[in-house]
Amino acid sequence: MFITIQFSPFTEMLASMHVLCNSAHHPYRRKWAEETERLLPKQMLKEIRSLGSLFYDWFYVVNICNEYQLNEENVEEAIEFICSMPHDPFLFYLLGERFSLDEIKEWRKDNRTSPLSNMQKDLVSRPGQWQSKLQELFYEYNKLVFARELFRIQPWITAASRSFQQKLDSSKIWALNEIHPDITVDSQRIKVQKGETYQFTLKEYDHITLQPSTFITPHVMLGVYPGRICLGLHIAVPDVVISDEPPVDLILMLKALGEATRFKILRDVLYHPYSTKQLAETYGLTEATISGHIKLLQQAGLVSGERKGYYVFYSGNRERMEGLRADISQFIAMPLLEQFIYEADKT
Repeated sequence: MFITIQFSPFTEMLASMHVLCNSAHHPYRRKWAEETERLLPKQMLKEIRSLGSLFYDWFYVVNICNEYQLNEENVEEAIEFICSMPHDPFLFYLLGERFSLDEIKEWRKDNRTSPLSNMQKDLVSRPGQWQSKLQELFYEYNKLVFARELFRIQPWITAASRSFQQKLDSSKIWALNEIHPDITVDSQRIKVQKGETYQFTLKEYDHITLQPSTFITPHVMLGVYPGRICLGLHIAVPDVVISDEPPVDLILMLKALGEATRFKILRDVLYHPYSTKQLAETYGLTEATISGHIKLLQQAGLVSGERKGYYVFYSGNRERMEGLRADISQFIAMPLLEQFIYEADKT
């Protein structure tokens, strides 16, 4: 088993943008997020969140860094790599690796019959312009916010990484079991609990990359690649004030799912887009009643609408639903997780 500790400044920047998309799920960085929201121009914060919603709260971009093993020395180096990538692989990763390169090539010629959203269609039609848009956003965000925060946290990350390396040198398996309560490691396999349980044999995945981060908590599994797994190493930040309140959006989701008809409507739109007229006919209800259900599902981020002609068709957010189990698990595990946040040895 080969283990490396590799800090990525750009991944840490993306993780900070991920926190800004939904700080309620990151209690260790919520205070930082609140202060940063006041500092950032409103339009930039809006763009970080709207583009983040398209790119799985920036994890699709993190995946590019891990897939290509950039090992960049600075943020700018990674920005230039991603924003000058050939268009086809750039689109492949930013569409979440859900479509083949052949499909993407066809959709670049004509995407009218593709299953993509309007924003995704625009991305596929104009990848060069999107690379320029991301480049501008990354540079401006780094200049306004992240460069200063990186300067503050990097010595802490360096010291904590050095201390954890000493643990690895003493016992790899013991040290890996110290990373996160959702990770269990023995001499044969790694087990990761993330909503559901994932198991990886060390014979097949013999290279583990640990990525130190002050922002990524409570997430832990950052990517799985041929023969290699990337895991977050959670580094504590000094003087953090932790909130014990459950995330507001988690409560909204649970409330939205707490009514039988609404729950069935969500199930339907997860498999096929429907208009309120179609759903009203299916359930024998008025369109106004259906609209009320849809509104609550939209407020919880579980459903989105897209106009086609005279009607708006609603689709379920499958990624949001898949993340619900993990969100519940992470909140319940927060008291235990505090024991696993790794701190630098200050002696």
